[in-house]
Amino acid sequence: MNRGLGKELFNLLIAKGYLVFGVLRNEEVATRLAKELPENGRIILCDLSSDECIPSIRAVVKDTPIDLLINNAGIAGSSFRIDDTQSQEIQALFNVHCLGAFRTVKAVRTNLTRAENPSVLNLNSRFGSITRQSEGTYGNIAVSYSYRIAKAAQNMLTNCLRDEFRGRIKFISLHPGKMKTQIAQIDADTEPEMVAAKILQYYENGTFREENGIAQLDNELIEW
Repeated sequence: MNRGLGKELFNLLIAKGYLVFGVLRNEEVATRLAKELPENGRIILCDLSSDECIPSIRAVVKDTPIDLLINNAGIAGSSFRIDDTQSQEIQALFNVHCLGAFRTVKAVRTNLTRAENPSVLNLNSRFGSITRQSEGTYGNIAVSYSYRIAKAAQNMLTNCLRDEFRGRIKFISLHPGKMKTQIAQIDADTEPEMVAAKILQYYENGTFREENGIAQLDNELIEW
């Protein structure tokens, strides 16, 4: 949450008066930000790529009801052909994009069930769609094996969680748009600040719904 969409969401939600918990793994940045935060901002220092993040998250959140959990952590892959792709890269991205979301939900499951109408947004990607991959929709865009595999796996996680907590917690797979970030594709055209504002607007309007696909902020649904 120290850059990109995570940073924009954190700052916007704090400015709107919400009690906000933000996860950081950089101790130096976390220490600096903690001194600057208003009372409704909290920093959780942990690494979502390790199971050790679960007790770290619980120690800060404690018994606070969680109305909205946004799983935004992500890293990029670099290899686009099997001869260049190493299993370690696939494991690294799976560990963050899929297991990172798994760990945060596991850490705050009880907190979510304490809220009146809790929602979890697993921020996904158009490249996580097996249907569009099969149809060659993005054949002209070089996207790593590891990123596509990790995002497709995250979609299955979303489905598994939805099945277990149906009627108690909403789980939405969301493609936030073609954002201009450090891991953006060549056709990126939207600033993270605009995406953060739209996510908050959709949340406050109750627009997010559980659907069999990857939701987009323009209401178009991408097939799994």
